[in-house]
Amino acid sequence: MFWSRSVRRRPSAAVVLALLALVATVVSVLAPLLLRAVEQTTLDDALDGAGVTGTSIAASAEIPYQQLSEAQGAVVATTSSASNARRWLPGVVVAESAAPVSFTVPGASPTQTSTVQLAGLSNDCRELGLRSGACPSGPDQVLAATGSGLSTGTALRVSVMSVPEKTLTVRVVGTYDAGTRVGRIAGGVGKAFGSGGDADPDLVMSLGGFDTLLLEGNVWSVRTLRPGLRLDDVPAVVQDVADVRDATLSADGAESAVSVQQRIDVLVDRVADGNDAATVIVAVAALQAIVLAWFAQGVVAGRIGQARAAEWGLARLRGLPARRRLVAVLLEPVIATVAGAAVGAVVGVAAAALCTPLLLGGGAPAVEPFRAPVLAALGASLVGSLTALVVASSRASRLPLVDLLRRVTEPRTLSRTGAVVQAVAVIAAVVGIAAVVTQPRISGPGVALLAPTLVAILLGVVALRVGVAVVRRRAARPARSLTELLVLRRIARTPSVLTTAVMVVLGVALAVSSSQTAVLAVRLADDRAAATLGAASVLDVQVDEGTSFVQAVRDADPGGRSAMAVERTTDGAGVGRLIALDTTRLAAVSAWDPAWGGRDVATLERVLRPSTGTALRVTGDQLSVTLAEVGAPDGTAAQDVTTASPDDVDLVAVVQAAGGWHRVDFGGVRAGTLTSPAGSVPCDDGCRLVWLGLQSHSSEATPYGLGATITDIAVDGTTVGRSWLDPERWRNRIGENSLPSGGPSATLSERRAGLRVSWVDPSGQGTPAIQPRDAPEPLPAVVGRATALQPFAGVDGAVIGLGLNGESLVLRVVGKAPALPRVLDDGALVDLSTAGRVSDPVGTSADHEVWVAPGAQHRVTTALASHGITVTGHRTLADAERTAEHNPRVRGALVGLPLAGAALVLTLLVVAGVGAIGMRARREDVAVLRTTGFGPRALRRAVLLETFLPAAVAAVVGAVAGTAATLLTAARLPLRAAAVPPMGVPVGPVAVLVVTAATVLVTLVIAVVIARAVTRTPPTGGDS
Repeated sequence: MFWSRSVRRRPSAAVVLALLALVATVVSVLAPLLLRAVEQTTLDDALDGAGVTGTSIAASAEIPYQQLSEAQGAVVATTSSASNARRWLPGVVVAESAAPVSFTVPGASPTQTSTVQLAGLSNDCRELGLRSGACPSGPDQVLAATGSGLSTGTALRVSVMSVPEKTLTVRVVGTYDAGTRVGRIAGGVGKAFGSGGDADPDLVMSLGGFDTLLLEGNVWSVRTLRPGLRLDDVPAVVQDVADVRDATLSADGAESAVSVQQRIDVLVDRVADGNDAATVIVAVAALQAIVLAWFAQGVVAGRIGQARAAEWGLARLRGLPARRRLVAVLLEPVIATVAGAAVGAVVGVAAAALCTPLLLGGGAPAVEPFRAPVLAALGASLVGSLTALVVASSRASRLPLVDLLRRVTEPRTLSRTGAVVQAVAVIAAVVGIAAVVTQPRISGPGVALLAPTLVAILLGVVALRVGVAVVRRRAARPARSLTELLVLRRIARTPSVLTTAVMVVLGVALAVSSSQTAVLAVRLADDRAAATLGAASVLDVQVDEGTSFVQAVRDADPGGRSAMAVERTTDGAGVGRLIALDTTRLAAVSAWDPAWGGRDVATLERVLRPSTGTALRVTGDQLSVTLAEVGAPDGTAAQDVTTASPDDVDLVAVVQAAGGWHRVDFGGVRAGTLTSPAGSVPCDDGCRLVWLGLQSHSSEATPYGLGATITDIAVDGTTVGRSWLDPERWRNRIGENSLPSGGPSATLSERRAGLRVSWVDPSGQGTPAIQPRDAPEPLPAVVGRATALQPFAGVDGAVIGLGLNGESLVLRVVGKAPALPRVLDDGALVDLSTAGRVSDPVGTSADHEVWVAPGAQHRVTTALASHGITVTGHRTLADAERTAEHNPRVRGALVGLPLAGAALVLTLLVVAGVGAIGMRARREDVAVLRTTGFGPRALRRAVLLETFLPAAVAAVVGAVAGTAATLLTAARLPLRAAAVPPMGVPVGPVAVLVVTAATVLVTLVIAVVIARAVTRTPPTGGDS
């Protein structure tokens, strides 16, 4: 046949077209296959992480007296809609007592009782994970959870706590695993789907035995999603959940007041949000890769048409029918394209199967090649490829005969159609880029998905026109070398050869933008993990009583480079999310980037640890205060309060030792020396006086006031010095008073006898006090920029917050930060040492942690143990980063890496293919030049540069275009769920340099191969 003979004579054209079709098909099917795998993996991870509670739907009803079976029937009927075996596991029916029961564990002290609840299981007890014994059969037989301390055969006398006189004697007939699905439900169904908590697992008996006891409680029917749920089943699951909710409105459901608890809707919404974001990210790379593939096939088809235009023109001269001419023009490339597409489909599926575990891990799902999106992408790729062939070949098949006679098959000037196409492309690119700039977020189909291509088209076309103009101007001068003669003159006379360079621009731009997006997504996930965790390792610790937490950590790491003490109260909201850390070690230990806080660490330390006055240090075990002139308070405040009776108020001081704050009570306020009881001041190793004030113990909250002159303060009979009677060394303490007005206060003045203090408490319930100026008050804090603040009137920059002890505390906002360690943009950061001087650092509200620098965990753990700190758990940044990188947004961005690789392969294949297709014509040119006396070396260099220079320059322009596209789209792509911490500069030089250098290097290799093939000794026959 004609087309087979043509292929044998010119194999390069058919091979290049087949390879292009192969790569184009791989690009087309790779994206939907990998995206489906990402979406399925997201669902699998969500199901694994949600546990039984997050993947179950539970119907419950109260058990009427002697009507357990009726209530059971109502809840089972309610959950019957969720019974499809493909989507749901078999249901679990269990009754649970409303009131707990208590019993004494055999062998334990009679005062040590355990409190659990009784449960009755309808299912076969072997589904619990029976570890020993047998199933219970009567009301006096129970199963105990493994690890509860109850062994098989143990007899228990249990008391129902709501009915003290009701006691039962039961015997443990076996043990069950409370960690299995059924064990988790039967061992605490009310806690799992109702009240919550972490109480001990229930004692489980048979449902019949439970009914016999006539206990008050609830009966539950629980259905759990089957592991390995497929994405296609999710809509049916949502409908099942809706049907179960609707079933509560049925006659039986309403009569039994059935209620439904489930979190499946939340799980499905979270999965859908992540998968939608991944789809958008993948679509950006996939659409551009497909457009690039079609353009590549059009470029190569056009070059083939230029090379074979003479043959097709000869067919016209011979008068062949239009049908035969059409077959001659299109049959060979169509067959090559279809064959390449068929092989590409297989290769694409194999490539997806190979890439899936590399991108998603070992548990990645199998690829699904026969889904509608994959088949549609395959069909669209083939149709687009054939369309590109027809469009690109049409001009060469209709080339004017006069041009053929002149052997001019390439246009010497830009045609009207070409000018219009380029103008439209530039206008469309400008309009598209403007649309992207004005779009705050790329969240669905739109022109924004083509942003990198639009930027590349704009720069490519502009560079093409500028390059042609420069080359033509230079070519108008006499050639100074063979390189100018072959390269510049050829480009000037036939600028269409630069179309390949535009192709290179598009390919490199796509590769750069896709790789940059993947790198950026991983970095953002790692940054989020680092900001949330705070350090390379975080140790949860327990501090021994009497141990100073901050000092112990400093002693364990005297160099200050490996460990940092941290306390946090992050269960609240706003300034209730408090992170207190040793800012002197923040820069050395933390993984948090100071740039996220908007200031350097030195500035942060300076504002959180302001300079203060001298502390009043006391060393001893007895404190005394001498008072004179005790009576009504001074000033206008005395008009609104009554003078307190010495019998109703006590003089109180608080001192801070290593183990925290300690209260010292001096008794009733009177003139003379008030001395604390012996041993009441635990300051043998030194303390600081926190505050000195009054405490009312009156039965009525009556506003009161009292004035007194402090003439001396002594420890163990030794005065602290006359200088401490200066009012400049003291101030009113705000303390836990969050009232902007009307709260307790103290005013200071100087008297000849000593320090005059007027304590006033309009509320009658507070503690008016004075404190030395060694602690800043309000406590300086840097807050996240999204933190809700409640101003504290009367003090500039002050807000109401919480202290380390969980009590109200006034904070002074000294700055706002985009992202703080652990609390991110919603919370407050304070210095731990400073906070410990303003509020009690020892309390149950704050969790203690030690943040550790990389590589120091083992050494720090050992050192902490020798300083009174026990490590109870640990978390690592590596684990946090690994978890963060499992986000579907990150995985969607990683899908762009194989697409970027395919785009580069496609680009380089076009460069090689165009060179191979035009090799025959170049050999003829070289042969002519060889006869004029040019040497092989000069000819080889000229041919090499002719291929290499346009592609190399185009690679650089493509890198610029890809970088510009990344800068344009990075903040608009859904690469993360929340914009915290700040993105920073989205472009890194490494990916750009690697892609550009790889492209230039491979292009150079291609150019060398082509140059050697063109300039070698002419073959005796045949064709390349």
